[in-house]
Amino acid sequence: MSLEFKVPVQSRSRDRVELILKTARDLIGEKGIDAVSMREIAQTAGIQIGSLYQYFPGKSVLLLTIMNQYYDSLYEETKKILEPVQTIYELEIASEKAFKQFVSIFQKDPALANLWAGARAIPELVSEDNRDTYRNADLIVKTTLRCLPNLKESEIRPFALYFSHTLGMVIRFVREIDGEHGKAVMKETLEILKLKLRVYEKLAKQKSKPKKVIHKN
Repeated sequence: MSLEFKVPVQSRSRDRVELILKTARDLIGEKGIDAVSMREIAQTAGIQIGSLYQYFPGKSVLLLTIMNQYYDSLYEETKKILEPVQTIYELEIASEKAFKQFVSIFQKDPALANLWAGARAIPELVSEDNRDTYRNADLIVKTTLRCLPNLKESEIRPFALYFSHTLGMVIRFVREIDGEHGKAVMKETLEILKLKLRVYEKLAKQKSKPKKVIHKN
């Protein structure tokens, strides 16, 4: 079964699709992925189950469509924050802003955390989750290289991939533990990011130093 979702052309159909997606997000936010069935989504949305399958031939297609909306929204918001950055100091400030925005979105929308956790348990969605990780890592690499052009992409990408992938896991964990512990974990995560940026800055400075020429007698 193809996981590709085709956006309807007619306005009425688009409205129905948005209703389905909103209903699914609300139910998943309340109950989690596994506890919500396609039949329950159709009943709650007030449509026939056949109409639901007409737009989304399987639950994986529906989940992927919702996840891609989140992926695209988070990416565009992060890109908007990072695009003006030109120095490592600006990158530290922008990273903290993007980080806090990311946390805020998770806190405001419980469906996102449930979807993100559930996506790793559905093989068809893992590749899309990884694709999004690489896209966000590319943004981190591009921004860092703009600030520190004498670094190599290969020096930045491993951490960019690590941070892009683990950030969602950290935020989900924070939602599950004591509030004060959660705040401490979030603060520690942000400090790790800042420390890594300083490591990159130090490495860039070392590379910019002129090499000593040894004269032979």
